[in-house]
Amino acid sequence: MSVNRLKNLASCGELLIDFGLQPVSNRFLAVDSPASVPLFPLQLRVDPDTGLVHQGQPFPVDAIRPHYDWLTCFEPEDHLDALAETLTRLPGVTASSIFGAYSFKDDTTLRRLERLGYAKNWRIDPARDLGVMDERANVETYQLALTVDKARAIRARRGPADVMIVRHVVEHAYDLPAFIEAIRALVSPGGYIVWELPDCERALSAGDCTTVWEEHVYYFTAHTFRALLQECGFSIVYYESVNYALENSLVAIVQEAQPNATPVTPDLPQVATEVARARRYAHSVLQRRIAVRNQLLAMRAEYGPLAMFGAGHLSVAFLSLMGVADLFACVIDDNPNKKGLLMPVGGLPITGSDVLYAGEIKVCLLGLNPQNQPKVVAKHPRFVDQGGIFASIFPGSERDLERMQ
Repeated sequence: MSVNRLKNLASCGELLIDFGLQPVSNRFLAVDSPASVPLFPLQLRVDPDTGLVHQGQPFPVDAIRPHYDWLTCFEPEDHLDALAETLTRLPGVTASSIFGAYSFKDDTTLRRLERLGYAKNWRIDPARDLGVMDERANVETYQLALTVDKARAIRARRGPADVMIVRHVVEHAYDLPAFIEAIRALVSPGGYIVWELPDCERALSAGDCTTVWEEHVYYFTAHTFRALLQECGFSIVYYESVNYALENSLVAIVQEAQPNATPVTPDLPQVATEVARARRYAHSVLQRRIAVRNQLLAMRAEYGPLAMFGAGHLSVAFLSLMGVADLFACVIDDNPNKKGLLMPVGGLPITGSDVLYAGEIKVCLLGLNPQNQPKVVAKHPRFVDQGGIFASIFPGSERDLERMQ
């Protein structure tokens, strides 16, 4: 398959699942706001030639651009010390090498490199380099603004990167071939590109709907991203899937392949495995919608009002894609910026964790990163001691809702 087919996502591959109209998950509203949450069609498709899962039609960038300057995003970083050490040991890399970086998500990697004595670095400035003046804009906007011409101008102004770091951005690219070419234009001859992105294999295997986020256009696995890199003419120097509780992180370090390099033959059995997994995912999500709703109906009948803990996009995905927002009384989040607002789905009020002790809530679903769920449970022993139930929205997790009797 030519990667250029991905320029037309709506016609690429077969339809896996049509979720219908879905909300923008960062669009929190004030109680008295006359505005409404925008809704857009959300589909997942799979390319039968590669097994790559992707959206059919991404949401408009202007619609998903954050409206609040307090919204934050966190990427896994426990592996970054080891990654920085790996980068310094790459052939040809010295203390005089230039390290380039794509976004604020790369700042902590650059700081680690500086501590190791690799201080020649730069990072794309959204305003100066991309012409993005909205300080609330994030990678959803940067990916659209970075063109090959702008990349060449950045390279001329800042110097070609001997190592270019691009963490948790490629999955956001609306025009993936153009984005990859723009990143390529930033790198010196013989230089390296460091790609990092979510590994969705575990979520796809588990039928986990929370992996679907309107800001992620692509849902890569270790195989599909490797195949993409090879299709784009890269030679893979280092490749790893780093284990994390929510989703693993794929890390790939690549160089341009030699002109006389032997073409990589597609692994057709693995492609068949990827396509089969994608199809099972769609079937599993549809089955889980029925099972989860029935279970929550039974729990609400037995215990009373239900609450969700965590007012982020993971909770929005569960509430909306599972079709269960109407079964919940509120969403709990102690972020002072979110308390008092309404969720983008169901108009659910966001309240502080003190609601756990008001007497009405007996069942609270945990919709935040599984890595942080034990901290929430440990912080509220009185809720548990009083007969309260914490359950997780993530299939296969320690407190998996669907494993509870």
